[in-house]
Amino acid sequence: MDPSVEMSPTTSKHKGKLGGTASPVVSGSEKYMKQLQSPSVRKLFSENQTVQNLQVIHNLKKNYRHRKLFEIWAFVVAIVGLVLMLAENEVLMVADASSTPLSEALKTVVSISTAILLILIVCRYQSHTNIYKLQNIIPPTASMLSVFWPVLLLELIVCGFHIPPYLSGSLPILQFRHSLDSNENAICRHPKNLTTTIHDNACYLSYSYNYDVFGVFMVLRLYLFGRYMRSSSPLYSQWAAFIGTLKNVNAMSPFFHFKAIFSTQPARLVAPLLVFVTFVTAAIIRILEVPAQPVLLNYWTAVWMTTASITSVGYGDYAPVTYAGRGFLTCSGILGGLLILSLVQSIFFGALELTDNESRVKYIIDKTRWDKQRREAAVKLIQTQYRLKRQLHPRNGPVNQRAVDNLSLHLFECMEAMHKFVRGEPRNARTFEEEMDGHIGSLLRAMDDMKRDEDAILQRIQDKTRRLHAACDDILASTM
Repeated sequence: MDPSVEMSPTTSKHKGKLGGTASPVVSGSEKYMKQLQSPSVRKLFSENQTVQNLQVIHNLKKNYRHRKLFEIWAFVVAIVGLVLMLAENEVLMVADASSTPLSEALKTVVSISTAILLILIVCRYQSHTNIYKLQNIIPPTASMLSVFWPVLLLELIVCGFHIPPYLSGSLPILQFRHSLDSNENAICRHPKNLTTTIHDNACYLSYSYNYDVFGVFMVLRLYLFGRYMRSSSPLYSQWAAFIGTLKNVNAMSPFFHFKAIFSTQPARLVAPLLVFVTFVTAAIIRILEVPAQPVLLNYWTAVWMTTASITSVGYGDYAPVTYAGRGFLTCSGILGGLLILSLVQSIFFGALELTDNESRVKYIIDKTRWDKQRREAAVKLIQTQYRLKRQLHPRNGPVNQRAVDNLSLHLFECMEAMHKFVRGEPRNARTFEEEMDGHIGSLLRAMDDMKRDEDAILQRIQDKTRRLHAACDDILASTM
């Protein structure tokens, strides 16, 4: 340490007592800063990489936090834009017009939310690139566009699609139903008495779509739900990603977080997802089908048709007639009927079970969180016990019985919380002794295999030696 720096806080006092030059009183924080600025300390920090490593860890944590916020807000903004699009189409259906002042105002808000969404996506990829740089996955000189430009461009196209303000009109559609005979008495009629027309000796279903109907393609933004689920999961952190890397598990995969959440709280995950898919599908089917069959102008009729299709009940009293409605309901039926409903069946539970490595990663994360909560509960228990003892001490004057009762009640609550933590300790991973036994067993088996190979080699050498000795004896016998 630099001798010019005053290390002891009592040095100035001793100088004053011995008659030396009195120095001004320096506070502890100022003295500490002077020590840090000494040449020897500066040299120590310049030769040691600890500060740089800590800065890298800090930047990595900051970028993980930023990416989490960008992904959560991107999904929220995407949902807001989707809801506004549905509301705007609802306004046009009620008004039976291609444009209204309210619909234009809603489209303006949708455009603003779309611009915000695109900015959030770009910021998310910038944080994602910084994380990869800090983890040495990509070179430090790489840029966001040079690495992720194809995926980024695709996401910007998908999330940027919307119907801009003041773009209104209608698109007439003739949907082919069947060909007509050359007979003049041929009838072109729909069983539900929908509007039909004859064109080029064929029967067509006639309807028209407003340009705003094509805003239903904004539903593709729901792919952001996977990132939202990962970012809102309690397992999301750079430390979890590091533990997953040690176990060869992608702990940042949305499917890993889906399985982890589903393994603990399946109902809280599946029920809202099923309700969301049902009602959003009903709203979009209603937009696509009302121009052809006005009976679906009642929203709950569309909900009933969607529910009957997704659950495979299929009464057939209502069915989509347009190609767009049929295609979208088919996709929703696959998503809701074959996937979401299958999640509640036991045959699908086995496919979602965590692997051994994934279970260990989850166990380590849960165990760390449990230890932290247990320590906090223990601190509260000790504090409450100390306050109670202080309250009962004779030197503190007369006892406040009400305070004693409150502290006693709080003490029992803290004890109950501690018992709960002890009973709820995670026990889903193999112990260290079990893992060591497995490693030692595999090592012993490998050594046994090596021993057998060595014995086989020695046996072949002995056989060749015996044959060589026999050949030598034959040669000596023939020469005598």
